Amino acid sequence: MNLFKTRTIRKLAQLVLVIVAAAIVAYAYVVWDVVHLPRQFSGAPKVIYDVSQLNPVMVEGVITPTTTQEIIAAVKGHDGSISIGGARHSMGGQIASEGSLHIDMRQFNRILSVSPDQKEVTVQAGARWRAIQERIDQDNLAVAIMQSYSNFTVGGSLSVNVHGRYVGGGPIIQSVKSLQLVLADGSLIEASPQRNAQIFYGAIGGYGGLGVITEATLGLAENTKLKRQAETMPISKYKQYFFSHVRQSADAVFHNADIYPFGYDTVHAVTFAKTDEPVTVADRLIPADKSYWRERFGYW
Repeated sequence: MNLFKTRTIRKLAQLVLVIVAAAIVAYAYVVWDVVHLPRQFSGAPKVIYDVSQLNPVMVEGVITPTTTQEIIAAVKGHDGSISIGGARHSMGGQIASEGSLHIDMRQFNRILSVSPDQKEVTVQAGARWRAIQERIDQDNLAVAIMQSYSNFTVGGSLSVNVHGRYVGGGPIIQSVKSLQLVLADGSLIEASPQRNAQIFYGAIGGYGGLGVITEATLGLAENTKLKRQAETMPISKYKQYFFSHVRQSADAVFHNADIYPFGYDTVHAVTFAKTDEPVTVADRLIPADKSYWRERFGYW
């Protein structure tokens, strides 16, 4: 075994030990935090977690609305702070605050209308991207901008102004035509780049600070065939590659590049570009019941 391989194995072993130690510490933190919760919250109050399970937050109560009027009534009738949660993928404590009334938006998830001619869809904020994909695929349409995973809610994606791997697409705000939200006084307003523009631009990426986003109308795109192109190269060549093969390409739709440890001098670039070639993957959508256990184990 040569010296390079020996060093690589040693570094991998060290990395595994660090990950295991971090997992043990994180688990111990969660257990300690739950056991030592303030006594005044015993009983009715609830613990809200994000998906990491690392940030337990005690809230005063939780409601799960299915109508806009329920949200309006809750905001008007509550004197304290209010927090909003969807799929709870915004980690770091953003989805709940201590002692707040927590609005769980996951049942507020209807797809209200689809207009193939206008290439737009209107949904409630708790709708997940997967449900939207399943509905608009019937009309050969696709989401214009979203993050890479479809189990987020629309309201959460808007609240953090997510971006994806779209070439030249920018953050999600560029695909939002209008939204509806309930302000702190319980008033329901419509906002768009043309109407109540300050609220529109403040609410998207505002982490719920201006109000509860209840509905959104999103622009859609044509569903086109894409071809995956992958290339590995020295990091010194990536800038020229990107501008020559991605930035200046009219066909590139998605692109991402991963830098490999331990030297961080090698790049694996992946581009999905429009193509007229025959389809080789028949599934239009990834099966909804796929477990991804291999990928999760690999990431762990």
